[in-house]
Amino acid sequence: MLTTVMMCQQGIAFQYSPARTQMVEELRQRGSMVILFFPGRIDGELKNKVKKTIDTRGMKESSIREKIKEINPDIVICFTEEDTRICFPLPYVMRETNFYYFNLEIYTYFIKEKNLNSFAKIARRIEYFYNKFREILYVKGCQAIVIQDKLRKKILKKYWISHPVTWLIPNSYYSDYHEYDVPHKSGLIYSGCISPVVLSSLVEQADDMNDVEITIAGFIGSSKIKLKEKSNIKMIVQDLSQEEYTKFISAYDIALIWYSERNYDNAYNIGLSSGKFFKHMSLGQPVIANYAPGLAEEINKYKLGIVINDLSELKTAVKTIYDNYNFYVNNIKRLYEKRYDYKKVSKKFFDVIIADASAKHLTR
Repeated sequence: MLTTVMMCQQGIAFQYSPARTQMVEELRQRGSMVILFFPGRIDGELKNKVKKTIDTRGMKESSIREKIKEINPDIVICFTEEDTRICFPLPYVMRETNFYYFNLEIYTYFIKEKNLNSFAKIARRIEYFYNKFREILYVKGCQAIVIQDKLRKKILKKYWISHPVTWLIPNSYYSDYHEYDVPHKSGLIYSGCISPVVLSSLVEQADDMNDVEITIAGFIGSSKIKLKEKSNIKMIVQDLSQEEYTKFISAYDIALIWYSERNYDNAYNIGLSSGKFFKHMSLGQPVIANYAPGLAEEINKYKLGIVINDLSELKTAVKTIYDNYNFYVNNIKRLYEKRYDYKKVSKKFFDVIIADASAKHLTR
């Protein structure tokens, strides 16, 4: 039986990462047991699907590398630079293992803290280039990399990461045909990270939302946002399981997708890496979004909702969707299964990596 090590050192909860959770299922279905390296505990259904979880809290990078060598897996998959800074030398010493970079976050240099002195900024920049070099080394030793779309591939290359074998796989979910028995909730739902990186411009334009009811729900990012208390805006800080999260947002008719920070390529050039976008699509929910490259074009081209320039257009956008609600819902459901369903768009990739690993496994 094949063994796959999934490196997940970013620390993000698995319920917010469809690529990671669904990957476990796809690998298991193809006959590979999965070992997770994660800085924390894994609970719930996912724990029962993996062979083992290695809690990396307190472990040195060298110790993690030695543990991977000891396991001697057929496949190692990294997702972010936190993984590659540990695994970068392994492709050059573990010749019988196939390494992949299923890139979920483009590693950019982005510092916005106002309190950093010049020395701290220089130290941060040195650290960035040191870690970037390790990311580049890891990719050079990989069999292939994965990115979400052509835009993200272009931005990834801007930050010195490219590979002759590059797969384009949206950060999507399985289609969800389940009808959730939840009371209907009025207004728009914004879900996900509540931080200035994604919501700063929404906060600045909050006065333009007076006539629209909106719920902002999710987890606090690295820094908090300050939002005026308004009767039509409700904020809920919560950390839900994937099932609870899906059930919660399914109560709403329309989703709001918002990305603010134009100077942060990873967030602004979000393209088809927006997990929250695909979660709403998988439920057949139309979206209203501000302009973010790649994502906006996808919404407009396939009529998945409405793209607005600013919040002064929000009320009109809501009315337009409600006036044509059945069209949007039916169109999204039809397109999702055909164009975005994770099982369908990832099938060839998983078939290939398992076939390659199986062929190499026979020669061990």
